[in-house]
Amino acid sequence: MNTGMLRITLPSATGSGTFVLEGRLAGLWAQELLRVVREANQGPGTIFDLQEVFYVDSRGEDALQILSGVGAKFITDSAYGKDLCKRLKLHRIAARKCPNSQQVEDGDAHRAGRIPISRKTDPLDADVL
Repeated sequence: MNTGMLRITLPSATGSGTFVLEGRLAGLWAQELLRVVREANQGPGTIFDLQEVFYVDSRGEDALQILSGVGAKFITDSAYGKDLCKRLKLHRIAARKCPNSQQVEDGDAHRAGRIPISRKTDPLDADVL
């Protein structure tokens, strides 16, 4: 089964504290996303840019709901992304452009320190996928 590809750009690479996802969030890529997020140890309020995600299957939806359950927020202005956030009841935030063309997320411009999540209660370790 070909599930396509997902590119995950880490917050350290974006310089904005935001995970950027591009492509298809499907199949094993959903599990990989949770693994990458867990290892990045960003804590509650992590922001995910879904602007370039064009397909999410049921496993991807489960991953997004797990992330949402630990306080993640999602940037998307596409019709597909807005529908996805509405249907899954994800906390969608709008991105606004700054004059120097960097994206700034509404709210959370400067988050407080990182909060480690206990391995025993870490919902990102869920085996539901």
